[in-house]
Amino acid sequence: MRWWCLMLLLASCSAHRSSGGGVPDEANARDLRARIHEARGEAAAESRQWSVAAASFALARASRDSLTAQWGQGQAVDRASTLRWSKRIQGSVLALAFTPDGRVLASGHYDSVVRLWDVERGELLAELKGHTAEVHAVAFSPDGRWLASAGRPGELRVWDWRQGKPHAVIPGHTDVVLGLAFSPDGRRLASGGLDKAVRVWDFETGAEQLRFEHDDYVLAVAFSPDGRRLLSTSADRSARLWDLESRKELHRLVGHAERVVAGAFSSDGQRIMTAAGDRAVRFWDARSGQLTDVFRNTGDVSVAAIDSGFQLLVQGGWEGRVQLVDGHEGHGGALLERMDAHHAAVMSVALSPDGRTFASGGMDGVLDVWRRPEFPAQVLLRGPDVWVEALAFSQDRELMTGSEEGWRRWRIAEGRELRPEVGGTESAVSLAVSPDRERIAVGTLKGKALVLDARSGRVLLELPGGNGSVRAVAFSPDGALLAVAGDPDIQLWSVADSRPVGLLQGHTARVWALAFDSTGRRLASGSKDTTVRTWDVERRQPLLRLDMGEPVRAVAFTPSEPHLVTAGMRQPLRVWDVTEGRLLKTLGEKTVGVLALAMSPDGRFLASSGMEAGVKVWGLPSGEPLGTLTGQQGFVAALAFSPDGAFLVSAASDRKLQLNRFDSVAHPPPAGAGIDELLRRYGLVWDEARFRLTPSAGSD
Repeated sequence: MRWWCLMLLLASCSAHRSSGGGVPDEANARDLRARIHEARGEAAAESRQWSVAAASFALARASRDSLTAQWGQGQAVDRASTLRWSKRIQGSVLALAFTPDGRVLASGHYDSVVRLWDVERGELLAELKGHTAEVHAVAFSPDGRWLASAGRPGELRVWDWRQGKPHAVIPGHTDVVLGLAFSPDGRRLASGGLDKAVRVWDFETGAEQLRFEHDDYVLAVAFSPDGRRLLSTSADRSARLWDLESRKELHRLVGHAERVVAGAFSSDGQRIMTAAGDRAVRFWDARSGQLTDVFRNTGDVSVAAIDSGFQLLVQGGWEGRVQLVDGHEGHGGALLERMDAHHAAVMSVALSPDGRTFASGGMDGVLDVWRRPEFPAQVLLRGPDVWVEALAFSQDRELMTGSEEGWRRWRIAEGRELRPEVGGTESAVSLAVSPDRERIAVGTLKGKALVLDARSGRVLLELPGGNGSVRAVAFSPDGALLAVAGDPDIQLWSVADSRPVGLLQGHTARVWALAFDSTGRRLASGSKDTTVRTWDVERRQPLLRLDMGEPVRAVAFTPSEPHLVTAGMRQPLRVWDVTEGRLLKTLGEKTVGVLALAMSPDGRFLASSGMEAGVKVWGLPSGEPLGTLTGQQGFVAALAFSPDGAFLVSAASDRKLQLNRFDSVAHPPPAGAGIDELLRRYGLVWDEARFRLTPSAGSD
């Protein structure tokens, strides 16, 4: 609604200009265009149309660059699938299948031709002709040598596809065949279709071995990984599990309200997925036949495919929509991405064995091959079952976590995953890394601070911190000093010789937060006593006292200006000029319950988290809210940016870590650069006349 109102305003301005009235200046026109594109980008991001969002925010930045548009473009680019290639063929694309190695894609068409494509380059490798009518099903043998195809009127054809030659014709069905599958050993071929029959064939001889019946036509068939069972789905609103040795029905999977368009076994054979036209995806226990989970879809489902690990579900709809859904058990079928890729119904989808490449074919004759981002935008990980209270990056790709059970080192491998390594067993409730990344300070529950060698993890120093637990530690910018928070005093230590060099007294309760400014001359502290204090580090004297009214849990200096951000449980984020003790701005009046702050290395972004859901990100120095990173349950107690700003990690009370990619936000492309290339990457076309983005129609 917002962008539609802006469109009306833009149209009014255009009409006013053409009538010779007072012409809005060019800056106002550019600003209005940018606001329309931003509003469209926000709407697209909300509906997970990441490619449209990325393009919309890029178009907005071409008219007027802003942190909001940079954030939106970066978030969308990290999540959007890219169009590898697209082809237009006369007539519908009815069937798709990847070879086991994922290098070749077979497509079956309304024009009776089976086509083979090089997945990487999009080149047509071969056209297999022999069918007399449309081809509704294709399947590769497990060794990739043979390709089976079927459709109208009902025979199965087997091809030596590398030679481009027919191998065999298997007659038997009396009507259109819609489903095909090879057994894992390649010795059997299953088929099902409009004659309501499920048939199992001996691949070598072409003889029919088994036949099962549904009450309506059969849409899909799939063998279990051990080859002993066969799953079939039907328009009779059921999926059935057949025992191939006893030739009996094991389970009838009922509950869908419309025809069941797809079915699959998990790679371990323990679970079954069924997808239906009732917008539901159901998961079943393959042994008992009991329903274990149900995902509800936001759009119609005409076709579906899932990877063998049941992690990613690809769906197509009658309105031309292609959707990616999180298949992980317990994630509730979260929508990952939506693409309005086709101008007519999606008739076929396929997912490559690599789990990232997928294809869609439509009634519009367009065949698209897509690729998911190489690195996930977010990775949710559970390590040892502990509640992480402190985070710090020791290197760009090396993370330290602290908890009451000790500290651990995590290595980020190619941006995909975190691998925990055993660290120390002593409690670690606060962490800090020296500017040269050579030392790590650990605050413990026993009132002491440890200084570790960052490479080996060996304890170099053990420093008494005073009474109570050490909830904050901080290195000075030159690495020479370590501040250790006590209850209530702050001790300053010389790192070189482990000598106490100062005691800062004034707080009357536990100190929760410490931060040096960029010069190292000023230290800020936040306390349970509801005050923030700043200290002259050289003279070991107090400078400023700020009364907050509530306990302070986090403080952070901005890198360039003498500005301090403060936060706590029942107070908003505040930015102060600490030279004068003057409040500069309040960030989000309703943002309370903050437990942690993290400043990006370049000082352009501030992240905050706490009792509210998600991690909020703010632009600096403006203080504008940019967005919220969600995905974790419970409160988020710790945050950390990587030194290069490429990652933001958060630790929540659900005992999970979330790795958020931040590089695309921190380092956006120049405003207005490469928009044509970006549109091609996502298969979009900008229609200036109608002021809208539309899917491209593929190439002939």
